[in-house]
Amino acid sequence: MKIGFIVNDVMTEEAGYTTTRLGCEAVNQGHEVFVFGVGDVAYDPDEFVRARTRTVPQTKYKSHEAYLKDLQGPKGIKKRITVDELDVLMLRNVPSDDYLKRPWAASAAAEFGRVAMRHGVIVVNDPNGLAKASTKMYFQLFPEEVRPRTLITRDRDELKAFALSEGRCVLKPLQGSGGASVFLVQKSDIPNLNQMIDAVSRDGFVIAQEYLPAAEEGDMRLFVLNGRPLQVKGKYAACEAAATCAATFTPAVDWPRRE
Repeated sequence: MKIGFIVNDVMTEEAGYTTTRLGCEAVNQGHEVFVFGVGDVAYDPDEFVRARTRTVPQTKYKSHEAYLKDLQGPKGIKKRITVDELDVLMLRNVPSDDYLKRPWAASAAAEFGRVAMRHGVIVVNDPNGLAKASTKMYFQLFPEEVRPRTLITRDRDELKAFALSEGRCVLKPLQGSGGASVFLVQKSDIPNLNQMIDAVSRDGFVIAQEYLPAAEEGDMRLFVLNGRPLQVKGKYAACEAAATCAATFTPAVDWPRRE
């Protein structure tokens, strides 16, 4: 198969990234793999999507590090391809990484992917599904019993009232990921609440949520394909993200050092 991976920037990929692992293993299994950045894509006058890509010279790699070294280095093969002729296009870019410095790039991969779908390319994940989940508002469509109490607003007084009523809550931006600008607010932090709200609301709406103590135990992430959980030898495929949420909280007392 011909498989394309679109990332934020080929030269910023690392050996430990999932995309690198997927690409290396696909090459080792005999597939053609092309990697390209969001800024490498074009919609040509003949109505086909094309991209300036990089691929590797070998068909077998003993390590992901060796694969990435060839991909990014002088041995890497540069080739302009027709994206519409790929069997699979995997959208592996992180839109939130581009949201501030390259806002034009945040939705570009999904937009070009949507066009490629017209010619039968399998695009993973479906751009239309990604569009529905472009912000954390997506979680409010889940059943109430599986999500915390939530307030989404830019009104400072409403946020203060929510924090006071909860006693302990979490503040975070509506957009973004990786724990950026996430604050765990205790009652003793209320005097500093204005500064935290300013930090989070700088880029848009603020989410205030009920604090869930079980978050400190981490979470279990299930792999789902076409609406069904993947199974390997009769067992569900999943990975554990230990204490992910707890590790990304920024205590209010750290605020002065964030200036």
